[in-house]
Amino acid sequence: MKGAPEWSVVVPTRNRRRELTACLAVLAPGAQTMDAVRYEVIVTDDGDFEATDAWLRVEFSWARHVRGPRRGPAANRNVGARAAHGTWLVFADDDIVPSPGWIAAFADADGRGDVLEGQTMCAAGLRSPRCHAPENRTGGVLWSCNFAVRRTAFVSIAGFDEGFVFPHMEDADLRERLRAAGHAITWVPEARVDHPPRRLPSGTRMGAYREAEVRYLYKYSAPRPVHWRLIRNITLSRLVNIRTMPKGIDSVLALWALGAEVWHVVRHGAAWERAYAREFPVEPRT
Repeated sequence: MKGAPEWSVVVPTRNRRRELTACLAVLAPGAQTMDAVRYEVIVTDDGDFEATDAWLRVEFSWARHVRGPRRGPAANRNVGARAAHGTWLVFADDDIVPSPGWIAAFADADGRGDVLEGQTMCAAGLRSPRCHAPENRTGGVLWSCNFAVRRTAFVSIAGFDEGFVFPHMEDADLRERLRAAGHAITWVPEARVDHPPRRLPSGTRMGAYREAEVRYLYKYSAPRPVHWRLIRNITLSRLVNIRTMPKGIDSVLALWALGAEVWHVVRHGAAWERAYAREFPVEPRT
C-alpha cells in the first residue's frame, strides 16, 4: 500500500475503557516522538464493539477500531495483525502506558533483528499479594504487552496460536516458535512502557487460566503428567508472594484465592491432560 505506515501498533481490548484511555493518550499523534505519519494504532476489540466504537470516534478518532473474534487474546491479536498495514507489528496491552519515545526506540533498533523486546516496568510497585504486573527489566521473556516483530516473521509462523484461549502462555508459545524458526530476540530497553499494578482475577478464574499452562507443557513435551507439579509450583510461588508482601486483609484474601485456584486445578487437571494428550500425542520412539 502506497504511503502505508511502517509501524502498526496493535492494542487488543475488552471493555476496559479507563485503562485504554491512558494507553491511547500516549499513542496519539504528537504524544509520541515518532512522526505520526510513520505509525498507526489498531484497537482490536473483543468487548462491546458498538459502544466502544462510538466512544473512540469522539475521543480517539485517529485510532482504527476493528471487531475481534471473541475467542481469546491470541485470536484477537491475530485479527489486529491482519488489519495492520505496517512492515512492523508492535504489540501492546490496553493497560500499559507507553513512554513518549516507545515506538521510536523500536525504530532505532530496526536492522538488529526481526523480533524486538521492550522493557516493562511497574512504577507504582506492588503492595498487595492480590495485585500483579508483568515486569520485564532484563529481557528474554517477550511479554505480549511490549514487543515488536517484523510482519514477515510473524506471518511465517502463523502468528499467535489461537488454541490458547486465556490470557496466559500465548506469548511464551510465540517466543518459542520464533526462536525455533531462527529469529533471535533483540533486547531494546529504551522501548519502555509502564504497567500499573492490576488486581488479580478470582482464585477460580486464575485456576481456569492454568489450563493454558497444561496445554503449553504438553505442546513442548514436558514429562507427563504435569498438573500435580503445576499445583506444587502454584502453591510455592503464591506462598512466597504472600510472605514477602505487607500483611493485611489482602494476605487472607490471597490465601483464600490460592485455595480456590488449587482446587480448580485439582478438579479439572486430569481432564485437561487427557484433552491435550490427544492434541499433542507422545511421538513414538524409533
